[in-house]
Amino acid sequence: MSVPTARPPVIVTDGTCDLPKALTEQYAIRIVPLRILFGSETYLSGVEMDLAQFADRLAVQDVHPTSSQPTVHDFQTAYEELGADGTPILSIHLSERLSGTINAARQAARNLPHLAITIWDSLTISAALGLQVLTAARAASQGYSVEQILPLLKETYDRGNLLFGLDDLSFLMRGGRIGSVKYHVAHALNIRPVISVSKSGPETGTYISVGRVRSLEKAINVFVKHIADEVGEGAKLRAMIFYGMSPTPELADVLASRLQQMFDCVFLKQSPSTPVLGVHVGTKAIDIGYASGDWTV
Repeated sequence: MSVPTARPPVIVTDGTCDLPKALTEQYAIRIVPLRILFGSETYLSGVEMDLAQFADRLAVQDVHPTSSQPTVHDFQTAYEELGADGTPILSIHLSERLSGTINAARQAARNLPHLAITIWDSLTISAALGLQVLTAARAASQGYSVEQILPLLKETYDRGNLLFGLDDLSFLMRGGRIGSVKYHVAHALNIRPVISVSKSGPETGTYISVGRVRSLEKAINVFVKHIADEVGEGAKLRAMIFYGMSPTPELADVLASRLQQMFDCVFLKQSPSTPVLGVHVGTKAIDIGYASGDWTV
């Protein structure tokens, strides 16, 4: 859904978007949070529960957490507030193949036909979603319209991807992302997958495995090699690294150092991950969203 306009939009995203808090504040990006559920307990991810609090609650081990996407009402409330003065809205979300979140956003937009709302499927999640959101926010701050921003989002998507490694496969199994047989075999062999998001064929926008390692430390090597093979050693690179609990903050430092040695890093940030992703990958995970080339704006 898109309403032509020449005014720069306000940027909206959802709680699976990984961005450093300072950047969301700098560009006034509205994040519609997902919910984390521990049985009957409900917390707004990133609002009522941060990553450390999530880890503390998880350690109680009385119930396994689940997550719940934003409702149509959640999006409609945000859109009505942000668009009340006629400001157009560009709402950028995680892959439709990973969540129904974007469908809730679409329904909210249909309920508000008098507002200029554009919904964009990033076809990814986490740090790679964050790079698209940041691309849009930077452009909007320079006066770019929605119609001018959308090609920049496509370019950011085409130039990069997401990679993440995790220490505990049980979260993926309980979330239905891998079967119990595959989990038990991997657990017995002490194998940890390096996961990305497919960009081609019927798997587009879904998780795929791009490597296997026996430790998160070794996942860093796979990250660097994969990016080098894709964009070329020495290329200009924009990247954001997000991490969970120890030892992943230390591994984020190692990864950042490796990237700086191998690429011309025009943008490189590190930050704790959004807590709702911990529901699906656990608290000991590290991921990187990246795109080759410099910023267009």
